[in-house]
Amino acid sequence: MITYRVAGLGDLGKIREFVDFWLSGRGNRVNAPGAVDDCFVSEGQHRTYLARYLVVVAVEDDQIVGWAVKTLKGVLLHLLVAGDYRGQGVGGNLLRITSPESVRSKTDQGTGDPTGWYMNKGYIVCGTECVGRNRNIKVLRRM
Repeated sequence: MITYRVAGLGDLGKIREFVDFWLSGRGNRVNAPGAVDDCFVSEGQHRTYLARYLVVVAVEDDQIVGWAVKTLKGVLLHLLVAGDYRGQGVGGNLLRITSPESVRSKTDQGTGDPTGWYMNKGYIVCGTECVGRNRNIKVLRRM
């Protein structure tokens, strides 16, 4: 059974392991479904998230299977679900629990562009241009 809870500093190690596996290429080496080599989140970033923002984890059998980060201004920065848990409602539950006003969504993710998924959840794209250093981030707002 999957449970959802607010993460604390004691979760740092497990969160880093989860995020590194699914986003920074480790999952690719074992052909995990949905693993990519998209980005790296440093320990310092994780510490900042845990100290300042709302971090919610989805947990099953003491293993993190989902992770979401929302800023104090209501912006969802990250939402990640383990490849073998996608399509089971984990992402939707994390989105509902964090209830962000807006989402910063990377459009060139290894698993595709999630913009349509957020739109199906009631968000609309703001503007026509992507933002960010690489111009690969769309900003969506809740309708």
